[in-house]
Amino acid sequence: MSILIDAKIEIKTNLEETIQSEAEPIKGKKLRLRYRSWIEDGHAAQVFRIPYGCCRYRLENGRISIDITSDKASESPLTGDTLEDQEKIASYLKKDKKNKVLKNLLKKDGQRDPAIITADGFLINGNRRRLLIEELYNETLEDRFKTLEVIILPGTGDPNRPTIEDIAMLEYREQVESDGKSDYSGMAKALTIRNNVNNGVPLRKMMRGDPKYSNLAEKPFEKEAKDLEKDTIGVLSVVDDYLKANKIEGNYRIVETRWDSFKELSQRVLLRLKDENYLQTHYIEEDEVAEIAQACWAIMKIKNPKIINRDKHTGFVRQINKWIKKSKKDFLELADIPDVDEHITNPAEREYAWEIEHAEKAEAIIKRVDALTKKSEEQEGPIKKLEQILRMLDHDYLEEDKIKNMKLSELDDAIRITNNIQTANKDLQKIFFDKKQNSSKEALKKKWENR
Repeated sequence: MSILIDAKIEIKTNLEETIQSEAEPIKGKKLRLRYRSWIEDGHAAQVFRIPYGCCRYRLENGRISIDITSDKASESPLTGDTLEDQEKIASYLKKDKKNKVLKNLLKKDGQRDPAIITADGFLINGNRRRLLIEELYNETLEDRFKTLEVIILPGTGDPNRPTIEDIAMLEYREQVESDGKSDYSGMAKALTIRNNVNNGVPLRKMMRGDPKYSNLAEKPFEKEAKDLEKDTIGVLSVVDDYLKANKIEGNYRIVETRWDSFKELSQRVLLRLKDENYLQTHYIEEDEVAEIAQACWAIMKIKNPKIINRDKHTGFVRQINKWIKKSKKDFLELADIPDVDEHITNPAEREYAWEIEHAEKAEAIIKRVDALTKKSEEQEGPIKKLEQILRMLDHDYLEEDKIKNMKLSELDDAIRITNNIQTANKDLQKIFFDKKQNSSKEALKKKWENR
């Protein structure tokens, strides 16, 4: 199914005629669908029964966005129209770990919820149900598995015929938002959101239809919007940088299982490299920013289970800030590890070749950096920590121009915090003074007893 970005979706009239001739309305079965203003208008959509073979998988479906995008990157794009393409899409859907549970439910209770299709039969929602009903029919030959229950969206000539925004909003409501029927993976959700945004559907519009956000006041809603954008589109930008650096652009499939680790890396390190305060507190020079990113990519390539354990890099990621601060010079050695030969173009083969050629060196550097960091922390006594605190409080460090430009509303907080610092300072002084006094008394007593 092709989509005209600025108009209605394209309807294949030959397929639409097939749908019209095969669809059988189920008497007394209607459903209130969150399409456009149908619910507000009190409109209930008719549910039809249709041979499952009339329902086609849709390339733009968010559930398979990782595989589809990866295929495009591998120069083997699908069109969705051919039998071979439909079988390829089905192979992606078969990988879903929840299929077994859904299949058992369908076999036991039949189809509870109708799928949603365009007028020419492309599935907006219900891809796995269509896949598993076909499997059940082939296994059992029972007539009840010959057909799929569907709601058919308006077609040719209907003023309610869907636009790209209508399809995007419907899929988001049915699949992505918090009460969706089946959760997308973190990466699939992020790709769906970014694709919708790129196609002109604002993130905040998607969120306004989500029960999780719809009732929020403007200020908390805006905070949630920024957080969601950072956790989806922001993390994807980091993944894109990684894939580009390793010459495997667009191959999200190769890093799908590392989504949580990239999210940690994005929030804890890479997105903060644009923050001057972060750079100063971690003693990072401007010309070292790119090297730090390169060093992080080396960490994300490591696959040795004895090194990364069960957390798949997140444990490493949580140590990076500490490693940079305590042992930056050694940490940056990771950035000097070369890439593999450019003639290796297959993403999996590139990662495997790097693991064979360079993983051992990367692991050795990480072990050394971690050991040096721990040793540094053990050696740091109260004096070292107090010196660091004093440096943080230095007037030049706080930057005079930023103090001058502070908002009036922030001054009360600044005064409160500095008062708290004074109180904490007095408490520390008392602790050190008491310690000194007690030590002096003990020394005098010992001297007196040994007279």
